[in-house]
Amino acid sequence: MKGIVDIAMETGVKELKKSNLVLDQRSIGGSGNPENGAKVLAVGAAGADSGPGAAAIVAAVIGEEILESIVKSEGKAVTISVAATADTTPLEFAMGGTNTNLNKTVAKAADVSGGIALRSLVKGGKLASNTSNEDKVTVQAVGIDAVNKLLGALEDIIRKTINKILEKVKTEVDEVRNPKSAIQQ
Repeated sequence: MKGIVDIAMETGVKELKKSNLVLDQRSIGGSGNPENGAKVLAVGAAGADSGPGAAAIVAAVIGEEILESIVKSEGKAVTISVAATADTTPLEFAMGGTNTNLNKTVAKAADVSGGIALRSLVKGGKLASNTSNEDKVTVQAVGIDAVNKLLGALEDIIRKTINKILEKVKTEVDEVRNPKSAIQQ
């Protein structure tokens, strides 16, 4: 993904939109505690109703923001062993941690959504639902939504890159087609 975005930037596609939205109720909206949605990335059971919060988190960001958070993050593939912070990367969220380390209001919605998308893309990647699995369908739908947003953003940036390249080729072809003036002797 990073390579695709780098090529897009080199061809003149505008920078990806960045999100600094955090997981508190004032930022995300909805009812309850949206930060509990990060618990879908728990290594074990989420322990509490995680589906509605996860849905609110993913709904709060656009695919471009998810893609930006993934490509701009440093590749630390470690399980979250301390409380999540604003610097916790999507890859770390995808690796997961305990449900008490994940649901922190300072974590960024785009990073959590990126973690959800990455975990959902991996074969065998499983999102955690609550202990009694009552919100399993909601959690699975959130994973699908996050992946669709990410892939939609990736498709969009590829399309924009191709259009920029085709515009450049067209300009150069038109320049070659222009009649050259004869050299007078």
